[in-house]
Amino acid sequence: MDNKKWYYQFDSEKEIKNEDGASTKETLKFAILKPNRRIREDGELFYASETSRFAKAGVLPKAAWNTILSNGGGTISDDEREVYGKLLAEFRNKSFELQSILIKTDGDRNEEEKARLNSVTVELESVRKQIQIFESSQINIFENTAEAKARNRAILWWVTTLAYKSVDGAYVPFFNGATLEDKLDQYDEIEQADDDGFLMDVLKKITYLITLWFLGRAEKTEDFEELAKALDAE
Repeated sequence: MDNKKWYYQFDSEKEIKNEDGASTKETLKFAILKPNRRIREDGELFYASETSRFAKAGVLPKAAWNTILSNGGGTISDDEREVYGKLLAEFRNKSFELQSILIKTDGDRNEEEKARLNSVTVELESVRKQIQIFESSQINIFENTAEAKARNRAILWWVTTLAYKSVDGAYVPFFNGATLEDKLDQYDEIEQADDDGFLMDVLKKITYLITLWFLGRAEKTEDFEELAKALDAE
């Protein structure tokens, strides 16, 4: 029995041309797997190993860029550097505050700590988003860190791990290679397939949704449905 859980399932119509020139439509089913604990751990390990690999290859990690920027290097202005430094300090302080609360059991927390738990979590997420916005605006710097390059590889890992298709009424992995490189070879074959770009369009949709999930924009089925609806509308 298939006991897998899915983040999102969707249908896509493929046009099939017959020998006589007429065409029919076939409805195919696809899904994005909801990863269990083991898969999440594998994904985290892959990201960590890729970050280390890029760092060893000479790509500066984010922490090194933070030091360069703090010391007046890089390409951002003094005002931007000050704003970024404050955001990093605020994120660090709120992270410490949150950890000091979480380290206690619920029974050991006083009323002030219980009330503060939710608010500091929201504040920390707000600061994190501000940092992401800032770093996105400085793409030339932050897209060349070891973490950014590892992130892009990790997204490919997640796409080739979580993408599923229906075959004979049952979902099977979209990619069945033994390694990421094997799966990326299959990705290249799909990109070059003579199917009017049907499967590539499906993969673009799956990649878009998984990328936003990886970046924290989706976690529930409803989130995926809203994002997919907005994408289809475009």
